[in-house]
Amino acid sequence: MRKIIQPRLSENVIAQISGIPYKTVPYWYGAAARALYLDLLLPKQTEFRKELPVIVWACGGAFSQMDRNVWLPSMIDFAKAGYAVASIDYRTAPVYPFPAAVEDIRAAVRFLRANSAQYGLDPNRIVSMGESAGGYLACMAALAGSEYDVGEHLDQPSGVQAVVDFYGKIDFSKAGKDEGCNDLVNSLFLNGRRDAAFLNAIACKNLVNANTCPMLIFHGAEDPLVPLVESEELYQSLCDCGVRSDLYVLEGAGHGEDVFYQPEIRRIILNFLNEVLS
Repeated sequence: MRKIIQPRLSENVIAQISGIPYKTVPYWYGAAARALYLDLLLPKQTEFRKELPVIVWACGGAFSQMDRNVWLPSMIDFAKAGYAVASIDYRTAPVYPFPAAVEDIRAAVRFLRANSAQYGLDPNRIVSMGESAGGYLACMAALAGSEYDVGEHLDQPSGVQAVVDFYGKIDFSKAGKDEGCNDLVNSLFLNGRRDAAFLNAIACKNLVNANTCPMLIFHGAEDPLVPLVESEELYQSLCDCGVRSDLYVLEGAGHGEDVFYQPEIRRIILNFLNEVLS
């Protein structure tokens, strides 16, 4: 059977630009420098690359491992919806303990702003999004102070206009049910620091103020690694400061489960972002 058809272009075709170096960092013990990279999802047609809002994605991994490609296929739907998506490398413990990863996500935001014209991005509509350890980094992209701004493009702002946090580990004074994960984060990422003043100073709930950007939070009711109360207390701090925010608790969900990456969740995210970035 031979047929002639004339399909219409009904959605963006997405292209991936891989391995864009966004920051130079020293190797361990001061050896030769190396680059951190990001991958960028964009419309293939260059005429559609005009002031696109940007999602900066940080994956999880208990602050000790990461792979910027793990969740990238799940990000394609955001790119088809008109967002550029940048999935970033960041440094991990024990070689690079806190605050290296926080410095990295803020450097990625500055890089994207500085190169927005080249890639067709809107420097005034940047969203940080992450899961687990990456959820903390996404929040710190919005909440951290200038003391975490290190590296290139320091003439650019490091902050973001919205945050989407999936079950982020955002209060290190609290322990989950998995003792191995607790020990991993405390001993490696925090380099063994457990003093209350330090933990309070880096807890996201304590960094919120009236100027904090809108935040959307998702957390599983049965999360064994990151207690739900961490997201609940962050949400309460946001509400107390009058910040536009929503918390969705997924009944029966644990940590990092596929239910967080379903179409219903993507619709909630896109509706939220379209509202707060308009």
